[in-house]
Amino acid sequence: MPVLEDEILDVMRRIFRTELDYSGPLEVQQDLQRDLRVDSLNAVILAVALEDHFRVRLGQEDTVGVVTVADLVARVARRVREKPDAAPSDVAPPGIA
Repeated sequence: MPVLEDEILDVMRRIFRTELDYSGPLEVQQDLQRDLRVDSLNAVILAVALEDHFRVRLGQEDTVGVVTVADLVARVARRVREKPDAAPSDVAPPGIA
């Protein structure tokens, strides 16, 4: 998994622990609703925390097709890479700009 995606997954794990009181494992193949019991309130908390951390905006269109942790990681990574002020370190591993 690329560096940015690893960072997003790490941040999601922290959010699940600290904001959503989830102490179990968080793996990319898990279904957000079925496996992790993310309801609409938890989804908002998760989205806002990700937006704040990565300084991106996740809109309603970003929820379409997001089922798994991997889907959400990919969606956030895409938004980070689309940022006009994205630094090369935000979009590629060091040394690859």
